[in-house]
Amino acid sequence: MDATYYRKVLKSRLRVLAGAAVIALGLCLAPRPALASELIGGGVDPIVSYSRQADAGMPSPLSWFGDDLSLYTIHYFPELYFDGNNVGIEMTASCPSSGTFTVSLYRVVNGRGTLVSSASFKRKGFTKATWEGVGSGTYQFVCKKPADGKVVTSSDVAMYSW
Repeated sequence: MDATYYRKVLKSRLRVLAGAAVIALGLCLAPRPALASELIGGGVDPIVSYSRQADAGMPSPLSWFGDDLSLYTIHYFPELYFDGNNVGIEMTASCPSSGTFTVSLYRVVNGRGTLVSSASFKRKGFTKATWEGVGSGTYQFVCKKPADGKVVTSSDVAMYSW
């Protein structure tokens, strides 16, 4: 093997390294997408619906988790990772008394939750709340109601992102 061969190999390897360096530099200098809560300077208001009608503008969820609810005063759903830019929760609740309860969305970073915002859910019937533009990440839903001796239940809680 002569010097020409080694020069070609060296040139080829240098091109590969230069390409990798350009890609790495682009990744480092690319702006991080801001979360809606950072842009607004606070919480993100949820979009709340009390109808189960199909939402034509809603694409298929990226992350989807199902769970049950038995709410006496406070119920913590597990911390879950959502890979979409938007996060939602929906359920059909049942309770011996009418009224509402609160569902709060917390963004969890390094084990610490920060409130995004809250939505009011009906104790009887279907409710859906979505938070748009909050970004992918780990979130936790927390349900709260006064201690009135009534239990709110649901066996079809869906938490998802898109």
